[in-house]
Amino acid sequence: MPNRSLSLSTSPAGHDTVVTAAGSLDIATVAAFEEAVSRLTADGGNLVVDLSGLVVCDSAGLGCIVRSHRRAHAAGSTLQLRAPRPHVADLLAMSGISKIIGVIPAG
Repeated sequence: MPNRSLSLSTSPAGHDTVVTAAGSLDIATVAAFEEAVSRLTADGGNLVVDLSGLVVCDSAGLGCIVRSHRRAHAAGSTLQLRAPRPHVADLLAMSGISKIIGVIPAG
């Protein structure tokens, strides 16, 4: 089985914080993603998660995104997704997640 990992980096962008996720968002990496998002949204800030570097996202990853969105909302924060690759955008659309969480297309 290939070694799957997730790289997360943060940067300020105006009134938002951007988290760039690269690699795999799956059962092995969801805890790191949720911890980072929880920490960044605890103070009620706006968070944009750049998914352009995400090459793998499975059902655990989709569930993690939904849980992170719920936690952010409960903390008074916003969470949006940006620039998912076509296969990830398809998963977000087919699962209905893109109807609940804002998705900013690449471009």
